[in-house]
Amino acid sequence: MTQPVRPKVLAEFRKHTGSTLGGFFGAAAFDEVALVPVAAAVDKTGRFATNFADRGVRSGFSALLAIWGDAQDKVAEADRLKMMHREVRGRGSGDFADVRYSALDPRLWNWIAVSGMFVVLNSFTPCTGIVLSDAERELAYAQLLDAFSALELPGKNSKLPATYAEATEYYESMVRDELQANAFLQRVTVDLTRLPLPTLVLPAPLRRLLTPPWLVLRPVAGHVLKVCSFGILHPGIRDLTGFKWQSRHDLEFALYCRVLQLAWRVLPDKLLLIPLARNRIEYEKLVRVHRSVALDSFAPPAGCPAG
Repeated sequence: MTQPVRPKVLAEFRKHTGSTLGGFFGAAAFDEVALVPVAAAVDKTGRFATNFADRGVRSGFSALLAIWGDAQDKVAEADRLKMMHREVRGRGSGDFADVRYSALDPRLWNWIAVSGMFVVLNSFTPCTGIVLSDAERELAYAQLLDAFSALELPGKNSKLPATYAEATEYYESMVRDELQANAFLQRVTVDLTRLPLPTLVLPAPLRRLLTPPWLVLRPVAGHVLKVCSFGILHPGIRDLTGFKWQSRHDLEFALYCRVLQLAWRVLPDKLLLIPLARNRIEYEKLVRVHRSVALDSFAPPAGCPAG
């Protein structure tokens, strides 16, 4: 028997797409660099080597703008990304000297987009404790697909998977036929326990103040990030990273999920949501208040002499 779709669950999923807790699963996007040309391209830029926390901040902010921005801002951000990625083409260096890449190749572009959507989808239940039905999962995917639709490249063969079922089949085929272990993927996995503070968002004086305690805390923080992220990562990709997942990691993952689910229930939106999502939700609440006082009809009331 098909379970009914629960509107409240879909509202919670939408809220999850703007949650600060999603950062605990950010390294699940490492599946992107299991596609060797993507690894070659990212390695060539050197931005991971400089400060890969900054790379995560930029990617996260861009994705959140696609999900929570106005229609005009979504299109502008998509156009900006496509224009900037025109320059990302050529041949890799070092371990990737024989690898050619072009960021606007639909094979690479769509893999990165689907990876981002799966990070959001796969982190929902660990973050909230809410289990989606099959129909709800399809609608949740449809939410994300609509948000990222402006990122689609032109051409019939460049479309993103139209349904969650198609996206899952696509993802499995990529794991089976396309993805490979590589030096860059394994290097960034190891470097998670040496996570630098971002130079973005944090003012320089605050960053200097936080650096000494962060150097002490980051091995633990990086380990938590790795367990949370790899806990939702496809096992086939997890094996490619060189990280050996053991039974104790299952216990750790369950513990971290319990803590995150408690935070989901008790934290106020001011702490739980990024400002863009919080402001959008508040705006939508105010719109409903304004509409709540509107008349259902401008026709004269029944029995009115003017009628």
